Amino acid sequence: MMKIIKLVIYGFGKHSDVTVSLAEGINVLYGGNEAGKTTMRQFILHTLFGFPQRNADLLRYEPKAGGAYGGQLHIEDPEFGPCVIERVAGRSAGEVTVRFSDGRTGGEEALSILLRGHDRQSFESIFSFSLLQLQEIGRMNEEELGRALIASGTTGADNLAALETRMQKEAESLFKRSGRVPKMNVLVAELREMENELAQYRNKADGYAPMKERSAEARRRLDEISREMMEREERRRTLGVLRQALPLQSAKRSIGEELAQIGEAPFPQDGIRRYEAAKDRVLAAKAAISTIKERITKIQTAMPDALDEKRLTRVTSVLAEEADWHEARSTVRRAKEAIDDLEEERRNLAGRIGLGEDAAARLSDADASLQKEEELHRLTGRHQQALDKQRIVDDRVAGREAEAHRLAERAEQLAQSGPDDGEVDLAAKWPEIRRELTRAEAKKGTEQTGKTSVFLLIGLGALLSLLAVFTRQWLLLPAGLLIVAVAYLLRGRSGEGGLNSEEEKLLARFGGREEEMERLADRVRRHFAELDRLAEEEDRMRQEVGALKKEQAQAERDRSAMERELIGFVAHYGVKGLPSPSLVPEMFRLIREAQEAARRQEAEARRLEVAAGRMEDIRGRIQQILGSRVNDEMLFSRLRDVSDELLANRTARVRLHKEQDRLQEELNEQEVLHESLTEEIRRLFGEAGVEDESAYYEAAERAARRAELQKEFLSVERQLESIGGPFDGTPDETEILARLEQQEKMLRALAEERDRLMEERADIEAQMAHLLTDRAYDEQLQLFEMKKAEFRRLAREWAARKAAGNAIARTVGRMKEEKLPDAINQASRLFNRLTGGAQAGLHLNLDGRFEAESRNGVRFGIHELSQATKEQAYIALRLALAESLKAKAPFPIIMDDPFVHFDRERLGHMIELMEEWKKDHQFLYFTCHDDMCTAFTDASIIDVAGAGSGKDVLTR
Repeated sequence: MMKIIKLVIYGFGKHSDVTVSLAEGINVLYGGNEAGKTTMRQFILHTLFGFPQRNADLLRYEPKAGGAYGGQLHIEDPEFGPCVIERVAGRSAGEVTVRFSDGRTGGEEALSILLRGHDRQSFESIFSFSLLQLQEIGRMNEEELGRALIASGTTGADNLAALETRMQKEAESLFKRSGRVPKMNVLVAELREMENELAQYRNKADGYAPMKERSAEARRRLDEISREMMEREERRRTLGVLRQALPLQSAKRSIGEELAQIGEAPFPQDGIRRYEAAKDRVLAAKAAISTIKERITKIQTAMPDALDEKRLTRVTSVLAEEADWHEARSTVRRAKEAIDDLEEERRNLAGRIGLGEDAAARLSDADASLQKEEELHRLTGRHQQALDKQRIVDDRVAGREAEAHRLAERAEQLAQSGPDDGEVDLAAKWPEIRRELTRAEAKKGTEQTGKTSVFLLIGLGALLSLLAVFTRQWLLLPAGLLIVAVAYLLRGRSGEGGLNSEEEKLLARFGGREEEMERLADRVRRHFAELDRLAEEEDRMRQEVGALKKEQAQAERDRSAMERELIGFVAHYGVKGLPSPSLVPEMFRLIREAQEAARRQEAEARRLEVAAGRMEDIRGRIQQILGSRVNDEMLFSRLRDVSDELLANRTARVRLHKEQDRLQEELNEQEVLHESLTEEIRRLFGEAGVEDESAYYEAAERAARRAELQKEFLSVERQLESIGGPFDGTPDETEILARLEQQEKMLRALAEERDRLMEERADIEAQMAHLLTDRAYDEQLQLFEMKKAEFRRLAREWAARKAAGNAIARTVGRMKEEKLPDAINQASRLFNRLTGGAQAGLHLNLDGRFEAESRNGVRFGIHELSQATKEQAYIALRLALAESLKAKAPFPIIMDDPFVHFDRERLGHMIELMEEWKKDHQFLYFTCHDDMCTAFTDASIIDVAGAGSGKDVLTR
């Protein structure tokens, strides 16, 4: 069988980075509502058969937290061995990769081979079912329920049955024999009506010939009118042109006369603009020359004296040492602060050690080597050992004394709570009393035994005597009397040797109290034994206290000697008293820190001396340059002022020299420009043939007027050319106007006749078009043909669906005949077992409907059963088909809580069946009921709620 070994979920719905290990046999995947059970089941189906499209009915379960979409199924196949099926997001249903144990890989084709050609529909119809599918069983009618059960027993028939139903519905929606709503029935009625309308249109063609003849006559007359109007329009246009040319010819004559009067008028091209531009530039050049000369004079007046370069060099050199000055000042300040801080630190360290002023001054010469510290550690260690030893001895003495006192108090309390004198005396005598009591009880027992024997013999003799009398067996009578006589003799003997009065008193006082007296004797004995033990313990404790007192005195002497030696050692460092062992390292650390502070103080003093000397050197040179004493804070500020003043003078002198040179060059350029512009004005006067400015402007006016007249003359000539000619012999304006009026009158008459004929012809054409070329008839005829084409298309579709429905019906029938009988037999046995014998089996009647047979032989339709019994029939068919296909399709069986409607007994039968089948089938059972976790034997229990941690989901 195929087994799913492991689920590796990259991202699917609410699950992300989850690994679930599965076992053979039964796997119970448990979790509460919304724990992700259905999501995990859909992950298996999506990985095997592909992700659905975005517009499909199935959910895609894309990861809610983002990340990779998809995962892996690790399976163990009986034919292909270990395989890994991986499906991730990609085109269409996702990108799938199948990895085999021999290293081969494949895609969808390899997966199809691994799944033995099954698709999702066929897989879910047999090997995977859920509570939702079982609940749908309860909402089906009799026909739908029977079809669903048949589909479960014939894999693939459910699709065909659904297709057959769809084909039948689509065919009926196209045509029914007596229907009105189907499309083909509607089209037949419409075609009949359209045939009647077309027949009426054909009868309206009378009267067409006369209208056609009159229309042709009107068209001929319209052509004649059109030609005549064109000729008269051409004549009117010619007359208009002649009328338009009259003023142009007059203007041409006057312009020619004025040009002859002006004659030649020479003038430079664009002369006015050139003259005025040159004149403006001459004036600007004169103003610029005057301004430049004034600026050169001002620069020469403001030019500063020559610079003292040696003094500037000395100032610059000292300014370069400003950083050294500030560094020296900072060093002096830091050194003074450091010296004060170190002095304060030395005093604080000496105070922490506990030294006075004199001792603190000598502290820098003290020996703080590691050898001295180690020696002090040894002394404090030995002193601490002496203290510990004394403390231990003191504790032992106090403990022994307390123990001795406790033993004495215990002995006193025991003596007060012990037995009284009477109990002690009675316990001492109890051994003797016990022996006497034993003898008295023995005598009493013997006497009691003799009396019992006598009574028995008397009774036996009396019984024999009575038996002889009643049975008349007289031989028994002497035997009875003899027994009575013997009993009498024995009674006399048993009265001899009885208990005396002392023994009877002893029995009366102590008879039956033996156990009590034994406990009393034992208690008295233990009481005195405990008193003796306590006395011995107290003596031993007193002896130990005496020995420890001597050890205590010796420990005190050793401690005092060590204290004196330690005090003498630390006195060399100025420390008075006895130091604590824990403070020895701190004391040496403080001494070393004080010595280090003294060394740093000396180093800071040397730095202070060097920095102060550097400051004095720089201060002297600055004061020499300034010629006076200045505060240290103002030294470099004043020196920078001197430097800035010297540099400003030098910069100003250089800048003014450059400005003077630039202005001189600009002056030269302006003078050259003024001369060239003056020459250009003289040249313009020469071209115009004048001597001064006023004559130049008069020449400009004559030249402009001549140019204007020439343009007007050319314009008139172009207008005359556009109007056309020739204009020789042109009539006068009065005659032209008379001819124009005559032509317009004739054109108006022709236009009126044309409009009347066109209106008449339009009416005739409209009537003819209505009769023979009416668009309504064409449109109706076209619509009729379209309806017939639509009818033919629908007829073909109806025939195709009827043929497909018949073929599907034959296919389903063949599948039922081939596959259904074996599946029904197996399902019938399973149904009988699951219902505990309440239902004898399942049967398929002649009408193709399922029936359930009860144990008394009565048959019921499946729809008549309870919801749970329907579900059991459905599951029985599913399991029967899975069992029959295990050789060809050895897939695991996936169930999503399908037993919720089962009672305890039938659930037990289902569990037993799964336990039997787990050797040949792997079950994945999803449930939210925790009692199902313990219902199976050796099942792998998987907590689905633990998924999502990114770790392997643990099983138990």
